[in-house]
Amino acid sequence: MIKIKPLGVNGAFTKYYHNNYVFELGDRNLLVDAGTTLRYSLPEAEYKESDITDIIITHLHSDHVGGLEEFAQRCKWIHNHKPNLWLRGSMKEEFEEVVGKGLFTDGLTLNDYFNVYTCGIGYLNSFKIGNYTVELIQTDNLHAQGMKSFGIKVHDEELHNNVIFTSDIAKHENAQFRNLINPETVALFHDVSIIPNAVHSYLEDVVEFYKDDIDLNKMYGMHYQDDADLDHLKQIYGINFVEKGKVIEFN
Repeated sequence: MIKIKPLGVNGAFTKYYHNNYVFELGDRNLLVDAGTTLRYSLPEAEYKESDITDIIITHLHSDHVGGLEEFAQRCKWIHNHKPNLWLRGSMKEEFEEVVGKGLFTDGLTLNDYFNVYTCGIGYLNSFKIGNYTVELIQTDNLHAQGMKSFGIKVHDEELHNNVIFTSDIAKHENAQFRNLINPETVALFHDVSIIPNAVHSYLEDVVEFYKDDIDLNKMYGMHYQDDADLDHLKQIYGINFVEKGKVIEFN
């Protein structure tokens, strides 16, 4: 069973919490992104740093990686806990540049805080978390020009279903997500801005693009603006919207 708990669902400038998640995968907890609001959103969702066994960062904007420095410090110095960090190999150097200024003091390296594993794009380069397979889906330049980024597809190998998670994306029509939807796909978590803009997918465009590929009841909008009227949007577009702290289970 894939169990997903949204720590937050909103954008970079939210008054609430950033669009970060915990995927509960059996006895492992995968933290997907770690924005600057993580210090508040994680305990509010009733997790301690030591509850997180695995981490993946989809791209290097602050609302997705800005809270990782403090998280790592707390793991090491308070909890004596060393989670697994799954890094896309081609992003490792830039990742270390972003987080290293705060973590790499007195000769420490990334390996002093995490069990670091590198992986590549696509199913052939996927990695296992217990009975679950995690596949990286490349979205370079589709969120922000010049930025490496990716979404993920999580496969439950026991129940034979999967969940697709886009992370932040603007040019979804140029991404591979549509081609990866299959009969075993139980959910598509998609960036859905309710205001047209250059770096996030516009809700109306997303629904129109995917409506013939997946049951709209299997779509979950995320990274929307704080003032979104979700009940009204559900009536208009027929998709679901993730909400902070509301657990979603797929079994």
